[in-house]
Amino acid sequence: MKTLSSVFLMAMLFAETSLASPSIDKIGHIQNLKGTASILRDGTVLAGDPGTALYRGDLVRTGKPGAVGIVLTDDTSISLGSGSELSLNDYVFEPKESKFALGIRMLKGTFSYISGQIAKLAPDSAQLHTPDATIAVRGTKLLIQIKE
Repeated sequence: MKTLSSVFLMAMLFAETSLASPSIDKIGHIQNLKGTASILRDGTVLAGDPGTALYRGDLVRTGKPGAVGIVLTDDTSISLGSGSELSLNDYVFEPKESKFALGIRMLKGTFSYISGQIAKLAPDSAQLHTPDATIAVRGTKLLIQIKE
């Protein structure tokens, strides 16, 4: 009976943890890096090395000097220049269910953006936010500079 209680308790803990955690699906990765970069995830600062997985809610920062190239799972490509900050606020790429969302907040620095499948399949679902404006993306290439 004690073993059964332990198994039940472990099952409850696992179920509670999985229900409470936010989406843990990888949305992309760091493709390349020059200088330094970091990722702020759930209050923890992580090194932004090539191959590092990115998740919804991550904040990517480049150092001075620094530059980072990001590729999302829908083939969206984003490059950040030195001293830049980018927040990956919203991302859904589930083409089989026709669910798409791309919400990126560019906080400061320089950015190069090349749209991927989300902007091509559901143009109204892709948005880039800056401190002064929101840009609806409909399959394009952009270069943005945000001065402090």
